[in-house]
Amino acid sequence: MRYHKTTSLISFYLLCAAFISNFSGPQSLAKPSSKIDAAQNSVPRFETAPCAIAVPETEKEKARCGYLVVPENRERKESRLIKLPVIILKSNSATPAPDPVLRTLGGPGASSLRMVRGRRSSPWLNNRDEVIFEQRGTLYAQPKLDCPEVDAAKVSNARSGVDERTAIGREVLAARTCRDRLVKDGVDLTGYDSVQSAADIEDLRRVLGYEKWNLYGVSYSSRLMLEVMRDYPRGIRSVALESVLAPSVNYDETGVDGAVRALKVLFANCAADGACARSYPRLEKLFYDLVRRTNQHPISVNVKQQGSVETLTIRLTGHDITTWALDYLLSADAETIASAPAKIYQVAGGDYSPLKDYAESKIGPGFYMLGMRYSVWCREEMPFENRRLINAQSRRYAGLRGYTIQASLPAICDVWGLPASRPLENEPVRSSIPTLILAAEYDAYTPPAWGRLAARTLSHSYFYEVPGVGHGPGFSSKCAREMVAAFFDNPSAAPDDECLKTPGQKFTTDK
Repeated sequence: MRYHKTTSLISFYLLCAAFISNFSGPQSLAKPSSKIDAAQNSVPRFETAPCAIAVPETEKEKARCGYLVVPENRERKESRLIKLPVIILKSNSATPAPDPVLRTLGGPGASSLRMVRGRRSSPWLNNRDEVIFEQRGTLYAQPKLDCPEVDAAKVSNARSGVDERTAIGREVLAARTCRDRLVKDGVDLTGYDSVQSAADIEDLRRVLGYEKWNLYGVSYSSRLMLEVMRDYPRGIRSVALESVLAPSVNYDETGVDGAVRALKVLFANCAADGACARSYPRLEKLFYDLVRRTNQHPISVNVKQQGSVETLTIRLTGHDITTWALDYLLSADAETIASAPAKIYQVAGGDYSPLKDYAESKIGPGFYMLGMRYSVWCREEMPFENRRLINAQSRRYAGLRGYTIQASLPAICDVWGLPASRPLENEPVRSSIPTLILAAEYDAYTPPAWGRLAARTLSHSYFYEVPGVGHGPGFSSKCAREMVAAFFDNPSAAPDDECLKTPGQKFTTDK
């Protein structure tokens, strides 16, 4: 989701959408000017302004909004300024702790502001304020680095059912067009990476006047919070990280390994559960037979594009079946995962209704500002990866032969044309700042091993694996959220993990 899209990471953002289901869209009145101030004599600064999105009625008296104004590229003296939206939610307490919680989402390229819907699921608000930060280049930032050209190419590929090589070629050409447009519009793409975003977070702390605060990151934003820990440790009281993306992991070289691991956990847990094993025998073999068969003979699913009455037939391959299983079933809450064996059996039996949402997502709007995503990835990740090892993954597992992770990104990074980040960005972060690390049992995108890896060089860290859930455990596990809140209250001690000690996975066995 790295970062949030080992495959498409649809389900993680479906979780986010459910989490903020009453979000009513952009605020139409009193938006700040789109003209970016070019003056350099008063930055960084915070400008109070109407919220960049509509906040819930229940939050209007508790939300303070504005923009962080910073240089687009701090390495360039004449860099223009950019504006990054911020929403500050007041604590439920009349006397909150002086150190708030800073939150931002992952991707890279995902918007964070919709977390304003999460008061009921943010127990730390009982004792301290929450600062929600929109990263540079994302949806409500000025500028945003969207690539509608690539989104259109993906939709066209799905509608026409072209082969993978042709689809990748179209995406790469569209990415080149997007890059050229952004550069023509004056965007300095070298200013969009974790180093600059970490500096944004430190600038925000200083202009808001906080001596120290607590950082909370998930998936890619866990990587970003680690960067803040590396570069600006003095302003940090404690850090909570979920589904950790360890800087030293070369994601594209190991992404399929994570997918296979998550599937193995599902198959093993079903086999160990008597009722599941009886209802869905030989689940692993059935799944891989389904993938192989569907790669040989793709299936068709009829869907309607959002806002259209036209019915489209979307062709799905075995690789699509794999992505569907990972995204919709393994990046979810315990209840959804409990139904995974039943859903797999349903599709294998010829009932393709569970695939409808996945098929519709192939012709729907994207979740990420792809220009931001590519800029981060092509500076911090791809330059340090081995293309031979990336390609070898598609041959490593017989059951998923030919399956790739982010198949178009190597070629897109070739045309995106950015210099590599400093080698330090690919090395572990070493710190004694109190850190809580939460991994998820079924996480196909950032496996628990990566959280343990990050913990090795964090001398005051606590690691826990949350059972029964997928990527981003705090979105689906009340226990995980309560542990985070308890940790922020007392980061010098390990939080009580009794709520994690629940009975084993119980699967849905109604056919």
